[in-house]
Amino acid sequence: MPKLPPRYKDVEDCRDLIEQYIGQLVTGTDNDNPDLRDEGSTRRYKQDLRWYDHWLDEIEVESPVDVKPAQANATGQALAAKFNGTTDLYRWDRIYAFHDWLVRMDSAESNPFERWNDRKDEIFGFSKSSEQSSQLGEEETYALSQDEIRQMEENVKRHRIRDQLIIRLLWQTGMRRGEASGLLISDIDQDEREITVRESVAKNDKKRVVAYQRSLDGLLVEWLENGYRDEKSATTDHDRLFVGEKGAPLSGDRINKIAIQAADEAGFNRKIYADANAPIDSEGNKKPNRWLVTAHSIRHGFGTYMVNDTDAGLWEVSKLMGHSSVKVTENTYVEDDPRSGLDHLHQYGPD
Repeated sequence: MPKLPPRYKDVEDCRDLIEQYIGQLVTGTDNDNPDLRDEGSTRRYKQDLRWYDHWLDEIEVESPVDVKPAQANATGQALAAKFNGTTDLYRWDRIYAFHDWLVRMDSAESNPFERWNDRKDEIFGFSKSSEQSSQLGEEETYALSQDEIRQMEENVKRHRIRDQLIIRLLWQTGMRRGEASGLLISDIDQDEREITVRESVAKNDKKRVVAYQRSLDGLLVEWLENGYRDEKSATTDHDRLFVGEKGAPLSGDRINKIAIQAADEAGFNRKIYADANAPIDSEGNKKPNRWLVTAHSIRHGFGTYMVNDTDAGLWEVSKLMGHSSVKVTENTYVEDDPRSGLDHLHQYGPD
């Protein structure tokens, strides 16, 4: 008989500081307010912090303010050993954010996870695409090209203007799907061709400004000024840039499905593996449910293009993509080349 997963304590039975932090997260949750966290995000935070409370029991730490850097390191090792896919990385990020909150509340002097955070992928083997990368075919790549983006735009389905706009905007700005979901009309500066990603929308809670190209102008005008958005949002009252068929704000999950379907219709998408939530067939086997191309593939294509095909530096690309550090950008988009920098040394090396 397979071993059942541990039963984590209910929130009200967790440590007081964890319960207090979750309470603040709940207070800042509202699906209808673009400046607040939605229920899905808060639910994932709760699960991650309930796991952390369980982990503190395992390592016999009474209070999270007593956690030392060595125990934070052990937490990273435990996450890498226990979880697959993106769970380990995201769980670390949410625990890190909790300890940052303890510092802001003057409950702790420092964040014990800080020492390892910039190199967490390297130290613990966290990866957003390790399983996905291992399933790629010989000619397949996770990063999309501009030609593939154009094919996706040509193969969107029913809501052509909106979906083409979404795909091209993600490609030209490198935004995450959740960030695009949270955009307001007022975040778009059409004169300067710039978009503000507000703190409440950005994954790392840091405001940034991104730019888009002239080729996006026509789709934006069609969507905002020629009635396409107004027609869909006529029965609702909100200022989100992207809306669904019945006028509600378009979720990040729906944006992801738009990208998946467009790549599938274009003929270069497929399901490549089964994750923990995969359905079971009649013989008890997991059916593949994770797609090769997702909305994140568009972002990955943007990062790959900016780092490898332009003169933009790693620092600039890191800021544009909202990465927590330049190290994240380097580890994700820079291949290890033993001849790296050799041309510059030939040209500029000292006598």
